[in-house]
Amino acid sequence: MKLTTKCRYGVRAVLEIAKNFDVRPTTRKEISKNQNIPESFLENILIELKRAGLIMSVRGAKGGFLLNRTPNSISMLDIVLVLQSSIVPVDCILNPKKCSNVKNCMTRPIWKKMHETQEKILQSYTVKNLIDKKDTERDCLKI
Repeated sequence: MKLTTKCRYGVRAVLEIAKNFDVRPTTRKEISKNQNIPESFLENILIELKRAGLIMSVRGAKGGFLLNRTPNSISMLDIVLVLQSSIVPVDCILNPKKCSNVKNCMTRPIWKKMHETQEKILQSYTVKNLIDKKDTERDCLKI
């Protein structure tokens, strides 16, 4: 799986918003500056995250973006699936009918295991884990 730039930026945007959880909204300008994401690109990402219910916007002079859920209830998988839509390495994993060779395919078990492992890893890390840097480097080295 190769993550898109939109997905990587979106993860960074959510993490930046999470830093201010229960404190104040985070502005688009702050996210852009602190995470080095072009504001024009960031705007569309924030719209998608808002539409998916991961973040919400607050209008006004002290407005910006807030997480719609607690940082420990948002997994990396939640964010990735909003912005990437799929993490399957090959289409036949989710839709076996897409491949006429699915019954005889010698590589499908590997792709299936790869997909399951990626999902498991992304599900196991929350936004809170990452903003706290709680065991993430050590855990990643075990994999």
